[in-house]
Amino acid sequence: MIKEVNQACEKLNSRLGISVELPNPKKKVLKTAAACNLVVGAGLVAAGILFPSKSCALLGGISVISSAVLNKESKNKTYES
Repeated sequence: MIKEVNQACEKLNSRLGISVELPNPKKKVLKTAAACNLVVGAGLVAAGILFPSKSCALLGGISVISSAVLNKESKNKTYES
């Protein structure tokens, strides 16, 4: 997914005549971010359940989904750059 987004942005950059490079995170960075998102998401879901603020539960759910996407993306990484 990161590779496809970078390719689309490169095409747009060439059409607009600008030079913007997007980061290409390493596999280890993606795994670390996925773990952090999972911990924060679980905490927010728990807070949303314990307290009357349901927005915390919603944000926690989004964070857990983000963690799953990052984990899947890290598994699709075939190289370390």
